[in-house]
Amino acid sequence: MYWNVSVLITIIATLLYGVIFALVISSKPLTSLKKFFSLYLLAMTFWSISAFLTVSGLGNVNIWFKLMTASMIMMLVAIFFFIQSMLGFRRKWAPLTIVYGILIILITLTSNVMVQTASLDQTGQLQYTLGDYFPLVAAPGFSLILVCLYDLIQGYKRTQDAQQRNRIRYLAIGFSITILAAMTDFTPLGKYPIDIAANGVTAILIAFTILRHQLLDIRVVLRLGLAYSFITAFFTALYFLVISLVLNTFALLTGKSVFIASLLVGISSVLLLSPLRNLVQTWIDRIFYRDKYNADLMLERLSRTATSLLDIEKITRMILSEVKNTMHIEHGAILVKHGKSGGFQVIAEAGERLFFAKGFRTDHPIITLLSRRNLPLLNRDLPFEPLFKSIWKEEKEELEEFNAEIFLPLNSRDELIGVLVLSNKLSSQPFTQDEQRVLSTLANQTAVAIENARLYEELRESFIQSITALANAIDTRDTYTKAHSQEIANLASKTAYVLGCTTAEVDEIYLGGLLHDIGKIGIPDAILQKPTKLDAEEWKIVQMHPKLGAELISPIKRLSVVAPMVENSHERYDGLGYPHGIKGEEIPLGARIISVVDSYSAMQDKRPYKEPYSRDKIINELKMNSGKMYDPRVVEAFLKLIPAEAEDK
Repeated sequence: MYWNVSVLITIIATLLYGVIFALVISSKPLTSLKKFFSLYLLAMTFWSISAFLTVSGLGNVNIWFKLMTASMIMMLVAIFFFIQSMLGFRRKWAPLTIVYGILIILITLTSNVMVQTASLDQTGQLQYTLGDYFPLVAAPGFSLILVCLYDLIQGYKRTQDAQQRNRIRYLAIGFSITILAAMTDFTPLGKYPIDIAANGVTAILIAFTILRHQLLDIRVVLRLGLAYSFITAFFTALYFLVISLVLNTFALLTGKSVFIASLLVGISSVLLLSPLRNLVQTWIDRIFYRDKYNADLMLERLSRTATSLLDIEKITRMILSEVKNTMHIEHGAILVKHGKSGGFQVIAEAGERLFFAKGFRTDHPIITLLSRRNLPLLNRDLPFEPLFKSIWKEEKEELEEFNAEIFLPLNSRDELIGVLVLSNKLSSQPFTQDEQRVLSTLANQTAVAIENARLYEELRESFIQSITALANAIDTRDTYTKAHSQEIANLASKTAYVLGCTTAEVDEIYLGGLLHDIGKIGIPDAILQKPTKLDAEEWKIVQMHPKLGAELISPIKRLSVVAPMVENSHERYDGLGYPHGIKGEEIPLGARIISVVDSYSAMQDKRPYKEPYSRDKIINELKMNSGKMYDPRVVEAFLKLIPAEAEDK
């Protein structure tokens, strides 16, 4: 037996074609397209086995070489029918190719018309002589390849699907390599193992097309088996190559020495190649299964971030952006159930245009179907649903314009709270079962995140209503400050927004404005409602209310951040305020904002001891005391609001 690179390549090719054949033949359903492709793979498996037996010198080389030639004819016929089936072409003379293939295979195996002799010389090189009529007999078979290449080119031009184009591209390259290499067997180049190497490359290209571009729609688990089989075949062949090289290098070793050397090489190969094998497996997962890998990463990212967000609009925008970029869709929309009307309104959309302006009514057929089944609803199934006949014309047109492909229910506690609507993918390919499962998982995560945000918003509103009621109760005790706290809260939050504060900071400053006078609960009514100016002792009591207010609210966790604003809301920027006399940046920003807004409100209020200031006078007072009583930056921001405030009134 001879052992060289040609033998190694035939082993790898045999393993690859055998594994691919087993996967295709076992995948369901076994369509006519898969049957023709299985015939091609079977022919290539026979070719690889006979090539191995030929170049290794095992048995009768002449018989194995004839089987190689017969397998090549079988391969040509199989490729022809596979291409016809894949692209939907029908040629009237196609059955004649079957007759031609059977006749040529029988002639090749039973006579010397195609192959006269084939043998290995002393160096292991293949020497063969073809029959005189070989070109004439083989020409019709090879002309089929020209027809196949022409059909592939036409199919490539006809489709706009990027995935289908990639399949055609790689198949055309692989088949071309196989045929061109086979033709070298009939030239002086035939003494080199070009055809053997070419078929190994073609096997890899086909494996890549199945794995990366889902040729034949073989399930993911089968494609994964193919990928790992490829790795195993490669490293097994590499291991035997290393063993062979060592034994050839140390040709003097015999008996026990050969066994020990083989054992040492085997252990070394396992230790050195195992990490490399794991690395290659990871690479295959990321390259061949990039879409699934990206989808898994998307779910991981969203599960980490969506549940921590409590803003429904932010959550839905983020989710749509992730889906659009990962699944490569044209449009997407999330509709959420509206509490009062019960209808479903769009809360977020992704795409160049906006759709569903009116949302979905409560008795919309899609809403009814999703509520009943709690399963993804595909657009192609809608015409078969009796309920869909009740859809309004404008609603149907809107769905068609949106190009909706799939509707996913967002359910929480067995109630439909929203709908995730996605258009078709940019590749125009339908959503696979795996993608539908990923999207269903995403829909469940989205529903949980939306429900959490809703509950938080309800609690927040309830909390603010309670705080507002308390602030209003305090304002009611003071004859001159009715609705004062609400006004301060509104103006303070607007000023914070102008200053570039975050949403959380704006909300905190709003609460600070609402509660800035909460400490007045401890001030006697006689002082609060006194119609004349306060004396020194009374003023001293009033100056206690900021600290008292902070002490009242600081034990409440939600208000712990607000307490310092309340406590320091009467401090001055120059340090002459109360209760602590701190100055500048030592005063919390929220307190500095409340100080300006509170002064503005006081200056425009009418009191028994003063008339309200004019707008110009208020502005002059604020500017004059900027840098003294007030933070200049806050004054500048607040003055931008005064014109808008005046218009509102």
